[in-house]
Amino acid sequence: MANLKKTPGINAASMADISFILLIFFLLVTTMGAEFGLVRLLPPMSDRPDDEIKIRERNVLVVLVSSGNALMVNKEEMDIRLLRERAKDFFNIKNDRNDDKFPEKITMDQLATKRQAEAKKAGTTFREPEGAAKVLADKFKDLYINENAVISLQNDRGTSYKMYIQVQNELAAAVRELRDAFCRNEFGSNFDDCDADQQEFVGQRVYPMAISEAEPVDKTKKK
Repeated sequence: MANLKKTPGINAASMADISFILLIFFLLVTTMGAEFGLVRLLPPMSDRPDDEIKIRERNVLVVLVSSGNALMVNKEEMDIRLLRERAKDFFNIKNDRNDDKFPEKITMDQLATKRQAEAKKAGTTFREPEGAAKVLADKFKDLYINENAVISLQNDRGTSYKMYIQVQNELAAAVRELRDAFCRNEFGSNFDDCDADQQEFVGQRVYPMAISEAEPVDKTKKK
């Protein structure tokens, strides 16, 4: 009877340590691509008695992206390279004559009076700004703002992710550039370099990130 040679086993005692070291190595040296992304700051909770805001048609810029990645702005086809400037024109606060082609305007002082009346009607107390916030409110009391202006973004379920991100980034860039321009003109620095009170004032009152995203539409779904 032939002798069967026993195959020596492999010592795997150190494999766990080696695997762990390799894992740490790749975690340290690997870089994650970040070419696209969405940066959004959620608006603060509303202190208004009635949080339901009625928005007229002139206050809404409707942006639609079809399943074929066609971009429509207020029912007109548009090249995405023009979207940023179109959004900036929409949010621009220079409409002091209240042209009906642009969102309704109201001064900061008028808005404060409106909020006081709403609070009185609801039996609540209107919180007056204090400290640096009051200084800014007094300085810009005659500044026109577009309180109800909002961009309504809607895409089809067949819209490519790349196009979706491009549209989002163009809209966000429009607001960012308006904030920077306002801050450079009024405070001498870009939005990111302003202090916290200035950023809160500009970001929440003057140029909020007023972009509303509707649920994607599935046009292939039979009714």
